[in-house]
Amino acid sequence: MTFIKSLIHNILNKEISNIYNKRFDTFNNTPKGVFWNSKLSQDLRLNIILDKILQNAKSDEFSIADIGCGYGRLYEIIRERKLDGKVQYHGFDINQKIINFCRNNIDFGNIKFSISALPLNETDYVVMSGTYNLTPTNNISLWEDYILKNLTSNWKLVQKAMIFNCLIKEKRKIEKKLYYTELSWIQKICERNFCDPEVIKHNLLKDDITIILKK
Repeated sequence: MTFIKSLIHNILNKEISNIYNKRFDTFNNTPKGVFWNSKLSQDLRLNIILDKILQNAKSDEFSIADIGCGYGRLYEIIRERKLDGKVQYHGFDINQKIINFCRNNIDFGNIKFSISALPLNETDYVVMSGTYNLTPTNNISLWEDYILKNLTSNWKLVQKAMIFNCLIKEKRKIEKKLYYTELSWIQKICERNFCDPEVIKHNLLKDDITIILKK
């Protein structure tokens, strides 16, 4: 990546972090605090990801790197489903305030949370739920370049599968600070840069898809 692109991506990260700081100050550790419409939609997306991992991992123990972990809702679900004994979880976010919250949450015990946009080392599953939906720019090309750069960096550290979700419309666009991709376009991007994707569409999430990329 060129110096200019790297600089732009760093600026985007700072702008995203500032947006989340204001939101988290207002709504704290709730779905609204990390820009989810509701607990139902947030949890449904996370459970789709977790179910797909369990299907792939079968009875084996495995590690998860949660990129854009927010206040740690995925780990809460892992505990609620009594999976914490087989899952080695590590949360990552670019926002210092949110990571500090997770580190100080006594309910999380010794679970690791780090300030980063990618895992610190190789991991079985890298997941991203809603991580690239909110954008501080109206430049689609710039934002799509940012997404691809992050996906590519994470893919290098995946051992089994990378799973992420995104908003979709008939045409790619940015509307009210939300980025919407288009199904055939994101499929081609995945095929060209990673592998043939598996796409999940849930009838309760009409503007949302989950993409599974297996090693």
